[in-house]
Amino acid sequence: MQVLDLDALPEFARRELVDFYQFLLQKYAVESPKVTCSKSSVVPRLVKPFGLLKREDMYER
Repeated sequence: MQVLDLDALPEFARRELVDFYQFLLQKYAVESPKVTCSKSSVVPRLVKPFGLLKREDMYER
């Protein structure tokens, strides 16, 4: 781990460096993947059986 001595810089340069550091964090920081689906949405559900469609029925408007 490196430590930077910001006291050697003028105040405006320190602010600019902190701002740039925050930009780099947003750009390159690895975020943990967020799980968006709940447990209940992953569980298989029973569905009603369905029959095959006729070609005429598929293209009917």
